[in-house]
Amino acid sequence: MSKAIELLQSHQSGATSKWRADAEWRRDNEFWLTYSRHITLQVLRGMDEQSVTQAELARRMGCTQQYVSNLLKGSSNMTLETIARLEIALNLDILKTALADVDKYAAPNHPHIHGAKAREVLEASRNSSPVSAAKKDTTDEDGY
Repeated sequence: MSKAIELLQSHQSGATSKWRADAEWRRDNEFWLTYSRHITLQVLRGMDEQSVTQAELARRMGCTQQYVSNLLKGSSNMTLETIARLEIALNLDILKTALADVDKYAAPNHPHIHGAKAREVLEASRNSSPVSAAKKDTTDEDGY
């Protein structure tokens, strides 16, 4: 056996690699991971523009720096509460920005929801929600 093979075998890990399971998980969760990465980039951009550290963001959000670090990896399934805390802490409108370009973030490989379909679903949800119906009933000529 060659010395290169022996060297590689001596440094081989005894643990089984999880690369396949990780790749399948990313593929199966691509739809929401796209949004999570987009939100993470907005947060990182906001932090950079405001010179906010992870520790400072954690203080503003009332959580630990470790929690913020995990959020900023781009693969967290954030709750609406977490997103709202990020918006308040950095004075950002994360959800509005994340949903602004439905075509771009409409999970191109999702079997049921694509650009035009995503717009249709989004419009239907806007038009059928009790909140939008109530707004239609209470608006005046100027839309207020």
